[in-house]
Amino acid sequence: MNVLWVVAAVLVVTDPLSIVDPAFGLTFGATLGILIVGSLIPRARWSSFVTVLVSMLAASVAAEAMLFPVGALVFSRVTFAGLALNFLAIPLMGVAQLAGMAVVPAALVSTRLATAAGWIAHIGAGGLVWSADLVRFAPVLTYRVAPPAWGAVVIYYASMAACWALWRRRSELSGSAEPRFVARIRRTAMTTALLGAVWILAQPWAILTARGDGLLHVTLLDVGQGDSLLLRFPKGSAMLVDAGGLAGSPGFDIGDRIVAPVLRDRGIRHLDYVVVTHGDPDHIGGAAAVVREFRPREVWEGIPVPRLEPLTALRVDAQAVGAHWRNVYRGDRLSVDGVDIEAAHPAPADWERQKVRNDDSIVLDVRWRDVSVLLAGDIGRDAERTLEGGTAPARLRVLKVPHHGSLTSSSPEFLQALQPQIAVFSVGRANHFGHPAPQVLQRYRDIGAAIFRTDQDGAITLDTDGYSIDVHTFTGRSLHVTPMQPRRHEDTKDLYAPSNVTPPR
Repeated sequence: MNVLWVVAAVLVVTDPLSIVDPAFGLTFGATLGILIVGSLIPRARWSSFVTVLVSMLAASVAAEAMLFPVGALVFSRVTFAGLALNFLAIPLMGVAQLAGMAVVPAALVSTRLATAAGWIAHIGAGGLVWSADLVRFAPVLTYRVAPPAWGAVVIYYASMAACWALWRRRSELSGSAEPRFVARIRRTAMTTALLGAVWILAQPWAILTARGDGLLHVTLLDVGQGDSLLLRFPKGSAMLVDAGGLAGSPGFDIGDRIVAPVLRDRGIRHLDYVVVTHGDPDHIGGAAAVVREFRPREVWEGIPVPRLEPLTALRVDAQAVGAHWRNVYRGDRLSVDGVDIEAAHPAPADWERQKVRNDDSIVLDVRWRDVSVLLAGDIGRDAERTLEGGTAPARLRVLKVPHHGSLTSSSPEFLQALQPQIAVFSVGRANHFGHPAPQVLQRYRDIGAAIFRTDQDGAITLDTDGYSIDVHTFTGRSLHVTPMQPRRHEDTKDLYAPSNVTPPR
């Protein structure tokens, strides 16, 4: 134990930032757990083979118990696969290390001997990597979680430390009876550690949030230059509209790295609906990872594009998790937890699409009581004309601005017909498309709409009871809107307009 502390102290002194490196916590945490458990295991007269197996199992249990909060906090993942895989990994690591160290001295004697040692080391290393892939056959051993609260992690480790200290004190009593109050403290610490572990692993708060809170929550995620919007309905049902994506960046999956963590943080374990408005990469790029993890009941597509490979692959993923693939067209309706959802666009196609078109985007009108949230996808002016007279009025309207605020959309006639009180833009910071266009921003200012943008506000959340809307952003902006509230310039002006360029603290 003293050697462990000295090595850790030397590393921290020579490189203070190493303490925030996950590798630091994983390495020293696993070693600490093995040392603690090793000191508590009683000596027994077992055979050498049984002793080896028991030692390996104890080491694996100790490492997993010590590290799973770190894995949940840093990687949003919990895995207990090591309990089984270490019985393969530890011997294979020994083979790789011993054979690897034998290569150089063997080369001094014989090239063939060194080659043989190298092949043995290669087999050990290859087997070690292969053993990790066995998790695919038992996916229940590894799963994703929302990062736990720091309080739960601190309580878990503090309780574990108290258990260990009191257990050692008990073992040092040499037959003397343990005082009752000490035994009570030790049992309390064990119970607290167990509850902390359950809180981190099972996330019981997710069960409560799954029932809903009686409000409709609409969150426009900050996925850069793309679209992703989460609807959480009054009784807990969940719908994801688009999942962002980066064209030409296969190494960074926005669905796995950005969208999925938001869903986990909201206590969502399964989605009810995933809507793909159209097949552009900035809308569909992250959908595959979301479908695989959250296993929706239905996946919605508008006009199919049979030759588009990403849509075809997504359909295969949806079928693999048992999701129903549904084509949605104008006039289709659905009620979720009392909230009405109507597809306002597109109409069924009369010819087969060879490529994705923005004007084929699914447009959804989400209505609850006095509130309408219109999700306009990437439609342009031609498609907007079909909505100008066909969208029923609403006392409170939120518009997810079409096509990120490009000049090809948000025509003055469209805005005059809809009269949104709130306009939300999903755009990337300093994007090379020039979205949103200054002329488009001015059109929304002219009708008195409150403007919110993901590139400057971060994620934008709208909470409504159907009669009023509360808007909150990641940067701290907020707004409360009711039907009777007059549109005053000071309430609705664009915070980032040239006349008011000071950003919020």
